[in-house]
Amino acid sequence: MNEAHAKPTLPLKSVAGALLFTVLLGPVGLLYSSTRGGVIMIVLGFIVACAKFPIPIVMVWLACCIWSVAATNQYNAKIMLKLCNN
Repeated sequence: MNEAHAKPTLPLKSVAGALLFTVLLGPVGLLYSSTRGGVIMIVLGFIVACAKFPIPIVMVWLACCIWSVAATNQYNAKIMLKLCNN
């Protein structure tokens, strides 16, 4: 018998999905891309929101969007590197 042994691989994350989650949910949507980043930005967003400054709230939201795309690209690159090395 000739059995093909398929190695399990981790699925890639969608950059568009990550950005959509983050645009709609802000720091909570960042949890899809980066758990640590999501927790940090949730705490920072809570502090900024309690201070009631509208401009920094928008800046935190935009930072979350940028962080989300960067974290997703980094995750996908790491997975592709593992696949190429095997």
